[in-house]
Amino acid sequence: MLAARFINRGFAARAGFATRAGVGHSGHLSADSMKNQHDAPDVTETGLSQKHRYLFDLNGFLVIRNAFSPEEVAKANAAIDANADKLKERKGKLRTSALYGRESHALAGDGETGRIDGGGLLGWDAPHADVFRSVLAHPSLVPALTDLMGAGYRLDHSPLLLAMNKGAEGHTLHGGAVTEAGEPAWPLRFECVGGQMRNQLLTVCLQLTDAPAGAGGFCVVPGSHKSNFPIPPALADLADEELAQYVQQPPIMAGDVLVFTEAALHGTLPWTADHQRRTVIYRFAPAGSAYGRGYADGGWPAAMLDGMIDAQRAVCEPPFHPRMNRVCLDDDASPVEPRPREPWKIEFDEQVFGARYF
Repeated sequence: MLAARFINRGFAARAGFATRAGVGHSGHLSADSMKNQHDAPDVTETGLSQKHRYLFDLNGFLVIRNAFSPEEVAKANAAIDANADKLKERKGKLRTSALYGRESHALAGDGETGRIDGGGLLGWDAPHADVFRSVLAHPSLVPALTDLMGAGYRLDHSPLLLAMNKGAEGHTLHGGAVTEAGEPAWPLRFECVGGQMRNQLLTVCLQLTDAPAGAGGFCVVPGSHKSNFPIPPALADLADEELAQYVQQPPIMAGDVLVFTEAALHGTLPWTADHQRRTVIYRFAPAGSAYGRGYADGGWPAAMLDGMIDAQRAVCEPPFHPRMNRVCLDDDASPVEPRPREPWKIEFDEQVFGARYF
């Protein structure tokens, strides 16, 4: 059963963060006084540090160092080894350095070795799924994810394992705030309003092997999540030296977690290290938003949900606003029950619509 705790506490001041003002010098009511009891709850009191908030807003990505212990990393790698028969290498038309009808020589790697993909991790036989499920509601991540997406963030895509052996090709740069055609990329939108950041699609990557500087792997154009002009194709393909100099490959070590907005232009550089690159990517969205549809058409697979703890199941709920009785997570990654809707409202909705929700 979910812990029977209700979202009824006042707003705590968060040092180093944009504050929720009290009564101002003009005499206006504070945000606390005006907040409706069924508005999105304020379930966390920590979130990102002031430094990390600044860096994410500046660059569009952040590396949370040592978010997972060496023991957790070892369990994840052992689970992958035990399920190696489920992994598939991308070949031919599936190659990732020749997307959008263009071939990138800079991203081609050795020209033969493709990226290795693996899915279904949350449904692997126990205990292999456990560490991957823990990412959904990990105490080292929940405050940051809530800060970047709001209370009640949800899993939008099924997690994907990416592995690269030496010589493996990279991936054409993609995402970005504006498409190559010049259209705003609304589904990937990053915004910061009133001191609060919101990401329509946030990617979280659990790093399982070291990716030191120069080894390849994730790359990004810092600050591109705020761009207002179309992406030059030569930048996406690393075909122009003047443009390519703005692409960075941040070092990411095993146990680190990379968090970035899909509004940032990002991709993958060919892998040059002798050991295999391994990272597991998750995509999350705000409570009422969706990009993927894995949750639809009958819901997430039963094998994925069976045995999940309540906090993890809460993150797998379909998109709907927290005021519609959504369970959210607090700083400790514990589920917090929503304040129930008034019985008279429910009774009226059932009379009008024949259901509790419409």
